Amino acid sequence: METGGVTGQTPFLRVTDPRGRPLRWVLVRAPVVRRIDAARLADLADQGCRFAGMTSYLGFPGAGHRDERDYGAFCEAWFHCFREPDRHLPPVGPRALLSESDFVDPRVVDPGRLAGEPLPPELTADVVYVCGAQPWKQEAKQWPLARRCLAALAAEGLRVLVVDAPHDLAPPPGVRLTGPLPWQRLLAVTAQARYVLVPGILDPSPRVLAEALCLDVPVLVNRHILGGWKYVTPFTGAFFDDERDVVAAAAALRSRRPRPRSWFMARYGPAHAGRALLDLLRSLDPDLPPLTHALLVPDEAVG
Repeated sequence: METGGVTGQTPFLRVTDPRGRPLRWVLVRAPVVRRIDAARLADLADQGCRFAGMTSYLGFPGAGHRDERDYGAFCEAWFHCFREPDRHLPPVGPRALLSESDFVDPRVVDPGRLAGEPLPPELTADVVYVCGAQPWKQEAKQWPLARRCLAALAAEGLRVLVVDAPHDLAPPPGVRLTGPLPWQRLLAVTAQARYVLVPGILDPSPRVLAEALCLDVPVLVNRHILGGWKYVTPFTGAFFDDERDVVAAAAALRSRRPRPRSWFMARYGPAHAGRALLDLLRSLDPDLPPLTHALLVPDEAVG
């Protein structure tokens, strides 16, 4: 997820009830590096808010992915995406394996709602990979590895498209590049693909991965990804290591006939994820109202 001081978005998520009314919990999802965010953190604390952490930005809050703050001192719990949370999280407070991308809503990200959206030929592809023009995005999304994997897939006759492609690099043979797309158009591009390639390691639980599953598109995922690993099963996709086995992973998927949308809907989405969120917070705060589930919204969206 692209969050925090790197992108200029708020590092804070507000926990709300199902109607969008804020509760007194705030999730910190990225390092607090801007002055405006530090001031907002102090303001939220003055309002009586309580804090938990959520791992949405690179390896936050692990070494090298945070500022000088002691996040273990004021985050009472952690919602994380890691296989080995002890390597990345402070050794205090309860934890739950819960990602921001778990809240992607299949009722909104629905291939049936995109069926009538025409796409120009240059945006139709068998394999879609979303990168980013900024250098830090290229690093997080493993553009050098992606480039090699996409070339290998294109050599097999697959049509390959890079969305939000780097400006200063020539595409591999058989690979088409396009700029950033509006979200609805990106969904339409993804929905018609046969695979979404997710080669990143430091992009911990990419929203594009959950959205692909909601659109019933299987995923090819770097085996070493920090967080999105939990979405990869025989029903949803396949792991790969590099350009030497990505073609075989794609071929194995073709023979499995996966059902990623059904799998995701049975386990994730706002209601499922919101119940897990609420259960952990209620263990720390028994006075929370009797809700079925809670939701997350960016802090600036709470009026």
